[in-house]
Amino acid sequence: MKNKQKKKKLDNWFLLTWKKAWIIIVGWFLAIVLHNLFYAIFKNYFDSTGGDEPFFFIIAVIIIPIYFIVCFIYTLIKMIKNKTLFESKFVTRMIISFILGVAVIVLIIKFNIINSEMGFMLTGIFIACTLVFYSLIKLIKKKLK
Repeated sequence: MKNKQKKKKLDNWFLLTWKKAWIIIVGWFLAIVLHNLFYAIFKNYFDSTGGDEPFFFIIAVIIIPIYFIVCFIYTLIKMIKNKTLFESKFVTRMIISFILGVAVIVLIIKFNIINSEMGFMLTGIFIACTLVFYSLIKLIKKKLK
């Protein structure tokens, strides 16, 4: 009984659903906005100390991308274990979405849309683009049926 509760708790924290994925993306954008807001409010302090606002920066750059990757890997392992990964269209849609996400990042880098100081945003943009493309592919498939 205790083992089932432990697995259910892990599923609640790490099983990636579309709702959780969008919450991750919104949280990532919110962390970026709050980082820039706090920097703007306390600009004089940060300029005099030569620092930057670290809390929301670390959340946006390290914690949220790592959490997303862990959730994604946990979900893939769970789907492989349950033998549902290859039965669904998940793999094909995710590969197409991943390729489109990479294409967006390559275009962003190629056309210098984000300067080198904002390069930390590429990870979040990649994850967001991949989720958007996946959602669009899923929506198009529903509409075609």
